[in-house]
Amino acid sequence: MKFDKNDTLAVKGIAIMLMIQHHGFLSTDRFDKYDVLFTPFSQSFIVTLSSFMKICVGMYVFLSGYGLAISLKKYSPEYKLQKKQYEDYLFRRSFKLMAGFWLIYVLAFIINLIYNQRPISIYFSKGIARGVYDMLIDMSGLAYLFRTPTLCGTWWYMTLALFIIIFLPFAARMMKKYGPALLLLFVVFVPRIVSFCVQLEADNKTNITHWFFAAALGLVCAEYDLLARAKAFTITKNRIISKLIKFVVLTGVLAGLYFVRVMLTKSGRSEAAYELTDNIIPAYVIYYCYEFITGIPVLRQILAFIGKHSMNIFLLHTFVRLYILADFVYSFRHFALVSLVVLAISLAISVLLELGKKYLGFNRLVSFVDGKIAKSLEKAKS
Repeated sequence: MKFDKNDTLAVKGIAIMLMIQHHGFLSTDRFDKYDVLFTPFSQSFIVTLSSFMKICVGMYVFLSGYGLAISLKKYSPEYKLQKKQYEDYLFRRSFKLMAGFWLIYVLAFIINLIYNQRPISIYFSKGIARGVYDMLIDMSGLAYLFRTPTLCGTWWYMTLALFIIIFLPFAARMMKKYGPALLLLFVVFVPRIVSFCVQLEADNKTNITHWFFAAALGLVCAEYDLLARAKAFTITKNRIISKLIKFVVLTGVLAGLYFVRVMLTKSGRSEAAYELTDNIIPAYVIYYCYEFITGIPVLRQILAFIGKHSMNIFLLHTFVRLYILADFVYSFRHFALVSLVVLAISLAISVLLELGKKYLGFNRLVSFVDGKIAKSLEKAKS
């Protein structure tokens, strides 16, 4: 038994749905000008639940750590990458991540320029030279790091994704050399020391290093196959009874973690306990989904299909929900329908986009450039 690629995609499908719900209803100012229905729940419950769904960030970071660990194994089972191997990993991984982003960036720029002139107001309010600079930083995925304007607020995650790519080889080597416990201690204390010494955010909000703990957890779980081992564990010889017991116990733990995170958030102490709220809880939710959800036939395929398009949906959905089609999607009124419509439209655009990339030569171009990068790095070795 393994936590395989399809499991990863299925969990990504769950995480992207959590993200859409989170962004649509995490606070009343997201929907207060629309007549939204929350039956059979209360508005306050859905807002609280949607706020909890911020765990989607930690889920993606965990899965990134898990997947990158497997990729690094191909270079060296001991994660002992030579300089040229690290360069190959770094440049090719970063390029593949950014290639899809660049295409959506260009399309979003053009469509928004025509529809609402958003790029003009975002980039060029301080002049052409500054606007071009801000555009280039945004296209690099580093607007969050440089605190420059961005065409889409949710694209801040691109900075985190790039940092995780840089961080993982060093984390993997530390784990292999000194053990997982020391690695986890490192990602607990170092981000806190950095935050104390350097104010990474102008408004004193979260800095991206606090999600490194989730990446490290993903790395450790990949190295020791912890997810599959936990799922394979049985309490009794009767597998059905064992599964029922696990469901009751683990669901109780999930409810408890939900309550703890909600209480910490409401009391303003979630940042002080981010290892739990934004790292451990997302990792636990991934295990819970793997244990009880991603193995269900048909549902597994549906979730994996959504997960396959999750990157595009992440990059696109804010334009659907907020910048372009807000009045349309919220016209469906019921909160569940609103989220479903945002998902459906974003997914449909992603499917069309992937077909276009396939038949218009974009994928071949990416493969060509990736091959050139590999040859260039190989030539530099000699």
